Order: sequence, then structure tokens, then C-alpha cells
Amino acid sequence: MLLNTLFRHWSYRLFAPGTMLRERYEALKKLLNYDILSHEQMAEFQDILHSGQPEDLVAIRKRFTDFSSNVREMVAALEVISPGSYASLKAYHKKFDFYTRFLLAPPKLTYAAPFVYRLDDIQRDNPEIGNKAKNLAILLQELQLPIPPGFVVTTGGYHYFIEYNDLRPEIDRLLAEIQIFEPANLNHHAQELQHMILQGEVPPLLLEELLTGYEVLPGLSGDQERLVAVRSSAIIEDSGITFAGQYSTVLHVDRNSLGQAYLQVLASKYSPEALFYRISHGLGDEETAMSVLVQQMVLPVASGVLYTRNVVSDSEQMQLHAVPGFGERLVGGHDNPDTYLFSREQPPVLSHCNGECSQLDKEMAVCIARYGLEIEQTLGCEQDIEWAIDQNNMLSILQARPLHVSEQDSGSLPEISGSIKLLDGCRCAAPGVASGLVYHLDVSNNLDSVPEGAVLVTMDSPPEYVRVLNRLAAVVAVHGSRASHFATVAREFGVPLLVGREKAFESLPSGELVTVDGDRGIVYSGKVEQLLKKSERTTKKRERSRILREVMKFITPLELVDAAASNFTPEGCRSMHDIIRFCHEMALQAMFATARPGTGRGALRLVADIPLDVFLFDVGGGFVADIGKRKSIPLEEVASFPFQALWAGMSHPDVQWKQKPFDWDAYDKIELAGGVPPKKDSFAFASYAAIGADYLHFNIRFGYHFTILDVLCGENSVENYCMLRFAGGGGDYDHRVLRIDFIVGVLLRLGFRVEHKGDLLEGKLQSLGKEELAAKLDMLGRLLGATKLMDMVLEDPEMVETCVDDFFNGRYSFSEQG
Repeated sequence: MLLNTLFRHWSYRLFAPGTMLRERYEALKKLLNYDILSHEQMAEFQDILHSGQPEDLVAIRKRFTDFSSNVREMVAALEVISPGSYASLKAYHKKFDFYTRFLLAPPKLTYAAPFVYRLDDIQRDNPEIGNKAKNLAILLQELQLPIPPGFVVTTGGYHYFIEYNDLRPEIDRLLAEIQIFEPANLNHHAQELQHMILQGEVPPLLLEELLTGYEVLPGLSGDQERLVAVRSSAIIEDSGITFAGQYSTVLHVDRNSLGQAYLQVLASKYSPEALFYRISHGLGDEETAMSVLVQQMVLPVASGVLYTRNVVSDSEQMQLHAVPGFGERLVGGHDNPDTYLFSREQPPVLSHCNGECSQLDKEMAVCIARYGLEIEQTLGCEQDIEWAIDQNNMLSILQARPLHVSEQDSGSLPEISGSIKLLDGCRCAAPGVASGLVYHLDVSNNLDSVPEGAVLVTMDSPPEYVRVLNRLAAVVAVHGSRASHFATVAREFGVPLLVGREKAFESLPSGELVTVDGDRGIVYSGKVEQLLKKSERTTKKRERSRILREVMKFITPLELVDAAASNFTPEGCRSMHDIIRFCHEMALQAMFATARPGTGRGALRLVADIPLDVFLFDVGGGFVADIGKRKSIPLEEVASFPFQALWAGMSHPDVQWKQKPFDWDAYDKIELAGGVPPKKDSFAFASYAAIGADYLHFNIRFGYHFTILDVLCGENSVENYCMLRFAGGGGDYDHRVLRIDFIVGVLLRLGFRVEHKGDLLEGKLQSLGKEELAAKLDMLGRLLGATKLMDMVLEDPEMVETCVDDFFNGRYSFSEQG
């Protein structure tokens, strides 16, 4: 393949130079377009990682596929422009592509039976079982705590269900389209995903194991039906990332409805709030596969949550929250519980109780607190523990997960003076300070219409409010507690939450600017800068994904900064960004090194108003009409926009052209690009230009010096550029250097980035609008005309500075010889 490419290249170069230039021009346009796309995509990756709208990993995989394809096309375009010069670049792209796809790939999936394990058979290191079930198994096996009997359906069962119903392609398609900050989009896709799951069939083998697990549970005697609770136990759930309240629990399930309840729990994986939470944390769908916990039903007379330390202050006290009946109203943010405060000594000592304190007797409350310390010691960190007491006064531990404790400000809280308190005495459920406009959530205002930066005032705080957390400055709820699932997630996201004040709606008028002090339970009128400056609990920009963070190491770092450095080679590339930079730089350099046309076949001599021999090659849209078999073309029939702009400057009335600026012996002395010299009668001693409608590659010979110009000047300002190389001259070295200094001075004032060494200069101008770049080209044309013989005129650096000033004052001739 490489030999064929090289043969074709050199055939065109020798026998059809116009065709070769057109191919190079088209390849350069493609390369520049892919360069722009690639840089935009890199910026989007950075935005997703740090501060923008997070996306599902399925969408990120698709993004990377498109991005990598664009980089691959840049490599291919460079091969057309400079065949065989950078053969190893393709291998480096392939390597970075492989590494990145490996990191983005979903985890290895297991579909094999057995799909069901009893709690007393689960091992700590079983990767197919989520933390909720695994922690309960540990407490049952190691501490013999009162855990309701049950079994777990592994994540293998979930993957088997997805595979059996061939749902993965459609799931991935929908996940790739989700925009979690657009409620209508999120809700629509969530509904489609959940419907798909609920319409699926539980595979017969999986259903058989599910029913067998049910049959062996301890049950009631006689004809009474055995009832179970079917609960989520997803991978990563109940870890440092809690997923608190985001998945469903189905209660009072009998044998006949067990399969459907299993599907309901799987479907809850795709609820709007669960999708929002997962994607916000940068987790993949397969990475959070669902195992399902099935336990004997507990019919509670009281239930609640134990925090083994205070979640909103530096206090070492444990907090025991209790409500009558099922705990759903507590964790759902609907009830205000009794709260018992305990010391962390063993046995714990009850120090205080808030509320009616009628749900638990002291002995039972102490027992729960004592269990909490044992669980904390066994599982290795502070715990959030759910419990229930049945009609026989039997305690059951229902859940134990790491407690999310808000970071505390060690400094003292500032004294506030002169600010009006609109609401005081609230209970602090999630700490922090925030300011915003009040938004009442009621019959006239729905959740999905919450504006950005609002202080949400609501009757309660159920877990589904999670899907708008990104828009909330703070929340004030009439009902709820720090034990609710929403409070747990609010603490994770850094959103202040106050609860427990009946007059919240009356005290906080809709639309009023307020400041919520989540540390002291106060809402102030207006914006209290003193509090906002002191608070260090404002929402932090979280890196969205550990996976994406690792992936970015192969995408955005840039090692190849200096094109003149020794490592500026394919082998020096350490990322996709390096490959993009290398392709861009070497493509532009290759256009400068384009070989001289040799025979002149396909070129037309320009007929113009200055004594400069110029041959033109049309690479697409450079001429206004079909040239037929003509050998020359008048200036007015040249349609190249950048050429006309440059020529307007070169032919300015104040630029003197008193003689034809050629020296035919110069070719033997000056060669920028190397190669075999042509015969003396070749038109290669003249200047030549490859032109398109918006493109110009101009090799200009002025006596003993060369000027090479490469320009793209079209409608897309991002693509536009102008590159200039200038070298040589008839004067001695010192005078040639003075002329270079003069050109540098002018180019810098025109906005060019300039590099020069001795009597060689390179300048670059990028990303200007079409008309602005045309104006620069006009000035550049005047500069080229003015510098023809300046190496014979300039005497010292002071004269150089004077001439630069004169140039911008309209002087374009510095030699009597022109």
C-alpha cells in the first residue's frame, strides 16, 4: 500500500504537478476540518469531566469513536500530503485508540448460573452481589444479628435477563440520547427504558431459581401465604456513592407476583432520578448492574434509621430516628421523626430525645444504638442503619451502609447583624450556605419547572427530587429529617436542606431573594454576603467520572509543544492531542516544501500589471471560467480570493517595480526544499502559485531570496490561516539579517506569531475572519513589494526601527532601484 502511494505521488509530481497540488490542497482542507472537529471534541470531553453536562458512558464511547475517527482521518490526510514520511503515526493512533477503548469498555459480564444465593452462603468477595445484600450477609454470618431470612439474585441474573430479551442495543441507544438536565428528555427516555424492562420475560431458568429460593425461606404455618420484600442491591449502591432512595423496593410480594416484582426492581434502575444520580457520578450502566435482595417480610410497629455519628455537626453523638409503622415515610422525607441522641461509648448512653419519644422504650433504643457501634466496627466506618420492630417486639436490621458525613468547617460561625430572619428554628438536614430566589413547589408549580439557582420550598422531600438537585441552591421542607434519602443525597451534592417548620410557605414568599443557613437552621431575607463568604460548603465541581479521568490521559495532554524540538516526531506522541498537533504542523510545513513544478504542464502565466513572472495552477475554483488550451490568464479572470487580496497589496501604487526582480543564478545558491535542479529553460525559475477559491500556496522569487506563502481564507474563520516563510537575499549575511528584523517588526504589528533564526523567518496568523485576513494579506503584499532589495539598503538596527514606522505611515519603497 505504501509503495503504491509513493509511486502514485511521484508520478503526479513529475508528470502532472497540477493534479498533485490539487490532491494536496483537498487533503489539507480535510485535515484542517478534522483538526477543528477534534479540538471541539476535546473541549467537550473536558467540559463533561469537569463542569459541563455529564453524559452516560454509552454516549462517551460514541463520542470517542467519532473523535478517534477524525484523528485517524487527519493521519490519512497527512499521508496524502506527505506520502511515506510518517508511516509510524498510524500505529501510534491505533495504540491510543486501543488503550482508550479498553478503559471505556464495560466490565466483563457474567451470565452463568447459579443466579441465586442464600444470605448465609454469600462470601465477602462475591463480585456479583451488591453491598446492601453483602453487608447484611456479613452481619448475619459474623455478628449473628437479627437479619430477616432471604436470598439474592446476582448481577448475572440481570445480565442474563438483558441478553435473553436482546435489550442491550436498544438500552444503549436510549442511554446515548439522554440529557439529564433537560427534564422532558430525561423523563421520556426513562419511561421508554422502564417500559422495555417491564415488558421483558424473566428467563425460565432464572425464574426457576427465583421460585426455589422463595420456597426454602422460613414461612408461616398452615395455609398462610409467605410474603417477601423485593429490594435493590445494585453494584456500587450503599458504598461511598449511596444511591439512597433511587431504586425501588416492592413490599408484600407473594409467590405469584415474585417474577413481576423482580422486574419492577430492575426497571427502577432506569427511573429518572436513578439515571440522573448515576450519570451525574460518571458511572456506566453495566458498572451499576442490579442484584436483587429478597427477604421475609417484616410488618413493623416502629421503624427508623440510626446514624452512628452526627451528619451535620462535629458532635460525636449518634442519632436514632424513629417513626410508627413502616419507615418509608421517614426515608421518603414525609414525616418528622422522634430523634434520640446517644453517646458513642459502649454501652451507649441516651442523652436527649426530640419529639414525642413514644416509639421506643429506652431498653430497645439502647439495644439499637449498641448494635450500631458493633456494625460500625465490623464494617469499618460510620454507618447509616435501617431497622424495624415487629408486632412481637422483635428487632430486625434491614440495611447498613457507609454514612455520608458532610465536611465540617472548623472555624466558628460568623455573627450576623442587620439581616432579617424570615424563618428560624429549622432542623438542619444537610449543611451549607446558599442564596437564591424562592420557588414554591405546589399545585401551580411543578418540579420540572424549577429555575436554575432556586431555593425550593416544599411540603416534603422525597428521593425523586434528586433529578433537579443540579438546579437547586437550597431546599426548605415542611416535613422531613436528616434521616431521609433525599437528605443523604443532598449532603453528597452539597445542597443545604432545612426541615421541620410548618410556616415555611407563609414565611418565604415566592420570588423573594433569600439566604439559607444550613448550619444554624435560619433563612434570611436578601443575600447575606458575610455568610456566603465564610461558608466553605458550597457545591464543589466534581469530576464526573473516574473512568473518564483516566481516559483523558490518552486524549488531551500535549507533549509536542515545540515543533523544532527533537521529540517532535510520531514516536514522541503520547496522546491523541499530540497526533493532532503533529498532523497539523507537518501538513502546513509540507505545503511549504511542495516541489517546484518542473515542466510547467497545466500552469498558466499570469498577465498582470507588475513585472513579476507568475505561473498559476488551479486546484479548484481558482479561475473564473474554463481556461481551455490557453497558456496565460489575465488577473481579472483569477477567482482566488486570497491571491487577489495579496496581489492588491503587491500592486499598490506606492510599491515601486522599476525592474524585473530576478537573478537566474540564485537558484543554484538557494534551495529551501532540496531536490534536483531543473533545466535553465524551465519556468521553475519564475514564481508560481497553486490557487483555489479560498486557497493560495505562493512560491515567490525575488532575486536571491525566496518567499513562500500558504493561505486559507474562506467563510470559516476558525479554519483560516496564513503562513509565511522568507529566506535568502543578495546582500551579505548581516544585511540579510537586518532585512529579516524589519520584516519581523512589521509582521508582529500585523499580529503574526513569528519565529526566525539568522536570515530564515517563519510567520503564522490564524483564525481571522475572511475580510480581516484579506486586509492582512493586502498589507503583506505591500510588505513583500517593499522588501525586494532592502538587504542592500538597511545599515543598522536603528534604521530598521525607523523603516518599520515609515512602513505603517505609508512608505512602501526603500530602494532607488525599486
